[in-house]
Amino acid sequence: MAFIIECAACAALFVGVMQLNPGKWQGVLALLPSLGLIASAAGFLLRPEIDIHLSAAYALIGVSAAFVVWLIFKIIMLRKGKSVAARFVRLISGAAISAPLSLIVGIILTITEPADMAMLVCLLAAVFGSAALLVAFNLIIVSFCGYQGTWDSLKTVNNLIKSKRLVFVRISMVKDVFMVLSKAAISIIASSLFMFANVLYSTGLGIARYIAVKMHMQNGKKQIQSYFHVGGVIFLASACYVIYSIRLFYKSQTASVPMIVGIAIACYTFLEFGINIREAIRLRKSNALEAKALRAISLSSTLLCFVLTQTALMSFANEGDSSFVNALAGVVFGGAAALVGIYVMIQSRILSRRKSSEKDECHRQRNVNRVYN
Repeated sequence: MAFIIECAACAALFVGVMQLNPGKWQGVLALLPSLGLIASAAGFLLRPEIDIHLSAAYALIGVSAAFVVWLIFKIIMLRKGKSVAARFVRLISGAAISAPLSLIVGIILTITEPADMAMLVCLLAAVFGSAALLVAFNLIIVSFCGYQGTWDSLKTVNNLIKSKRLVFVRISMVKDVFMVLSKAAISIIASSLFMFANVLYSTGLGIARYIAVKMHMQNGKKQIQSYFHVGGVIFLASACYVIYSIRLFYKSQTASVPMIVGIAIACYTFLEFGINIREAIRLRKSNALEAKALRAISLSSTLLCFVLTQTALMSFANEGDSSFVNALAGVVFGGAAALVGIYVMIQSRILSRRKSSEKDECHRQRNVNRVYN
């Protein structure tokens, strides 16, 4: 019954947001029902029952279907509208469809497949809520970019990120601190040594990112030293992770986390994977040492994302002992991340020697010129 009330509340919130004047607050408030729908999907796993009479279920399906038809009709009527208000109402109407659709799917699956419907209802409602969340973010971006089209607004944001690259890197560091604290909380709640090992690894990469950000204020020699330190931190963090993974070969200890926590970890690691790939693509043409250091950090973080995702999912999906597989993945990907750190340290030494050679050559040329003069 709680799932029905939550979906109905989300639909009512969407309708309320539609009545507001188009602007930043309309996008911000559209986040609330979107996040509420995702939260209700997660809550459905804890209480996977919709206790309702069959006739009432059919009545709710009919009302929800009528609400969907009304929203689609609203979108069709405003399809040619070029004003900001028409565009925003179309988008919010599309996002609002997620609430009645989640309710329809939940009731139908409960009636037809009561035994195996919990996970499917959760995933579908989470997908619908995520789609609505993207629409809300779109409204916010468009309103902050002068009410341009979505594509033009994204271009504006991309140009802003390029011009304020260091500002966004610092924001990314704040995000890393928040995620480290979140992982630490999860490791305490789940009593998971595996999550604690990932907390330590994330802390190490956070230190490496801080060193990389400071590099833009340093001269050539100091910058090369910082580049070496970045490689050293990556290597040490990765080596410690490999040692922890080797331990699993000899001691059967599978990381065990609740299903909801495992899915949350997997979703976060997929998001982090996308962010790391995006950062690597953005910095691919830059030859600055700072950009190279950030690329190395992103690559190392991406490699360990695979291990974290695999272990989190297998902790509840696999009934047997998955310690060997988790250990193997930790050694392989942790070893690859350690090689990235070694490569950075070797490259920094090569650059240091090259800079020393250039300096000696410059002194020699000056002495020769002085003799001839």
